[in-house]
Amino acid sequence: MLPRGQARACAPNLVILQTSEQAAGLGWRVAARLVDMAVFTWLLVFVLVEIDQRLLGGDPLGRRSARLVFDSARPVVLLLLLIAVYEILPAVVWGATPGKAMLGLRIRLSSSSAPVWLTAFGRAALLYLPAMFFGAFGFLVPLVLLISVAIAADGRGLHDRLLGTLIVTLPRGPDPEGS
Repeated sequence: MLPRGQARACAPNLVILQTSEQAAGLGWRVAARLVDMAVFTWLLVFVLVEIDQRLLGGDPLGRRSARLVFDSARPVVLLLLLIAVYEILPAVVWGATPGKAMLGLRIRLSSSSAPVWLTAFGRAALLYLPAMFFGAFGFLVPLVLLISVAIAADGRGLHDRLLGTLIVTLPRGPDPEGS
């Protein structure tokens, strides 16, 4: 066990759980995910419509209405690349997705048993791959994960337990009592 307020680094900013940190509440986690969803959706539309349609063979003048062509693997490859750049890379480098970072949340490892890249990949895979493979029914998996966070006493959902992670809230400022 680490002394209070100390952590052991396992990546630049993804560290083993500090004993002084507290699990983030459900509201903060949902708000961070909503920010991530909004930004990711905008990026997805930009990548799939602007880059795929206009730069990689679509209509550059926009005379035809923008449409997604799913007759090749290119959109899937672009989607997987975007997931890696938006979800996995920031989680490994900064310990948070952009939405979590904006709201002062961080992903912490409760143990050092899993490699950092594997943990970040696992979190992204549980969030995105069910929707990619099962369509609308794939969104049941994130719903189950959200419910598991809501009913857990320690704020760790099924995915957190499976991957050995915890979402924590960073201190928001100086202690008002001065202690």
